[in-house]
Amino acid sequence: MLAVVIPAAPGSPHLPACVDHLPSAPAVYVVCEADPQLGTHVPVAPEAGFAARANAGLAAAHADGHTAALLLNDDTEVQPGALEALASGLCRSRIVGAVLEHWGGGVQQAGLRVSRRSGRVVARTTDPRSADQAVDAVGGAALALDLSLWSALGGFDERYLFYFEDVDLCLRAAARGVRPLVIGGARVRHRGGGTRSHHSPEAAHHLGRSHTLLVRSLPGGPLATSLRLATVVGAGALWTSRSVGIRGLVPFGRGVLEGLT
Repeated sequence: MLAVVIPAAPGSPHLPACVDHLPSAPAVYVVCEADPQLGTHVPVAPEAGFAARANAGLAAAHADGHTAALLLNDDTEVQPGALEALASGLCRSRIVGAVLEHWGGGVQQAGLRVSRRSGRVVARTTDPRSADQAVDAVGGAALALDLSLWSALGGFDERYLFYFEDVDLCLRAAARGVRPLVIGGARVRHRGGGTRSHHSPEAAHHLGRSHTLLVRSLPGGPLATSLRLATVVGAGALWTSRSVGIRGLVPFGRGVLEGLT
């Protein structure tokens, strides 16, 4: 059975329910500032981003002798049979993800599609039913992986504070010949933005910063990178205008500049 690592947002109101809904697991590691008295507490600094929290929890699980772990958002609810399906999936690939479902039903994400040409990242929303599907990346809200692979990759890149750290890890795994799989039989309900709003200037800032870091990591020369950056700025500014409003454009632009330095 998988160990479960939950990189919790500060003061998450969803964390107790997330842990309560977990089926029996050999160990649950909760990564947050103060001990919530839920499983094994892994302390982190308040400013630690998702990648740093994930690494701290996975390192604790690895040090305790676990060979595989499920990285799980604190605003999720694991459905019956999901842990077993993910553990079985790790026999077919060393990095797998669950199908994320909206809280009210329907597929929110069944893996991610990453364009190496434009740098765009798009959620797959077609239901794979019970089948496994090879994808470019799986979402970090419910991502299971072999801990020896995590160690060999050097963990999550902690330059990513929020967003795209899961994509970066999966692309680096793929470069080593490990193709991520979405496991159709593993279902996890996900609030999406339950503990960090996607409609805030802070979200726009992290989007610009992290997407810029991601496209700079993709292979290709200066021209290819410039074209990807143009896509990041155009698509990101449009998303920000629609989801956050005009007030988000300055934080978004600041994030892009930070990603370039």
